[in-house]
Amino acid sequence: MSKKKTWIFDAVEKHKKKKLEPVGLETVTAIGNKLVEKKRNLEAEEERLKQLKAEIREIEERELPDAMQACNGMTRFDLKDGSQIKVKDEIFCSIPKDKLSKALSWLEKEGHAGLIKHDVKVSFAKGEYDQADKLIKVLSKNFKNIPYDEKSSVHPQTLKTFAKERYSLGETLPEEYFNVYEASIAKVTLGKEK
Repeated sequence: MSKKKTWIFDAVEKHKKKKLEPVGLETVTAIGNKLVEKKRNLEAEEERLKQLKAEIREIEERELPDAMQACNGMTRFDLKDGSQIKVKDEIFCSIPKDKLSKALSWLEKEGHAGLIKHDVKVSFAKGEYDQADKLIKVLSKNFKNIPYDEKSSVHPQTLKTFAKERYSLGETLPEEYFNVYEASIAKVTLGKEK
């Protein structure tokens, strides 16, 4: 056993054996109230962060690219603090869950089956290590009665790259299977704070 694991278990044991001074319900209630307050603060901060991200997205995807386009088609500029802003055309693509099967079939039919990732999950009961080990080494017919889950998908970044390539060649993806979103995005490289 490593020293780190030993130390963690020692700390747990010490905590179990620690003699605690008795406290009243008032102390327990105060600590409980402190926890509730912290949880509420966390929820508020998460909501504030969500709103801030939405505001940044609005500026990055609409407000700033539109203003730069209206300013003689500007694509890049620098700020006094050294920050640099560039507008870059982006394509985002996804496959709705209810269209996954048809989208994967379309990719296969069109010769893009290499984009598809297949995950196979097999569950073994406790004590079936030997069977699992055999399966890892060689998948064979001996294991057809073991239940498994099979999932096919296309990694989001792979799909994005594929969509970009197709669109750069003037080709599209069928809208009935794929959600494609094109946008000009303002990308910021922050300058060093002084």
